[in-house]
Amino acid sequence: MSCLDNSQPSTKGATSWVPRFKPVGKRLIVNALFLGGALLLGQGFYMDVKAKVAQMLIAHSWQKRAAGSPPPKPWWWADTNAIAKLEVSRLNKTLFVMQDNSGESLAFGPGHLSGSADVSAQGHVMVAGHRDSHFKFLQHLSVGDIIKTTNHKMVTTQYRVKDMYVLNSKTDSLMQYDHNQLTLITCYPFNGLLPGGPLRYIVDAQQI
Repeated sequence: MSCLDNSQPSTKGATSWVPRFKPVGKRLIVNALFLGGALLLGQGFYMDVKAKVAQMLIAHSWQKRAAGSPPPKPWWWADTNAIAKLEVSRLNKTLFVMQDNSGESLAFGPGHLSGSADVSAQGHVMVAGHRDSHFKFLQHLSVGDIIKTTNHKMVTTQYRVKDMYVLNSKTDSLMQYDHNQLTLITCYPFNGLLPGGPLRYIVDAQQI
């Protein structure tokens, strides 16, 4: 048998084995992608449900508060609490603003940025929230929309949206104003699959 003859069986063996390997590899890749997508969707669904349930519990505690006093803890182990209510009537949206913008607070609601003015107080109020839960609605705001805030002392302030824009947190600085204004901040783009990133969506509203 020549070298050519010797090579024929191995060639046939390779060609008969390769087709059996490729479908298995493709199935593994497809299954892995499907599983990864399902996990991402499941995590997103869990975070969305968690955010909505937390706001319901916070709303209940807000209603139980004594006049002029902060609300009781929404659940007994909570390390954060609501300090104000934020409403956009055109979008039928009501949210409760948490006391700070720590990771735990932002999991349950938009958070007040320390260093900015107190909610419904004089000065520049800044509030941040997650783009895929509480502040997802920011993409539907329009110039001229009215945003109302009410703190635990029942002081209500109204703001009119005057501008919306995107900035890069690595190269641009957030404007700080010396007049009465509300700024809402979230990550951008709203439909981004990966968390984080440098882009921020900014909504500026002027006190009426």
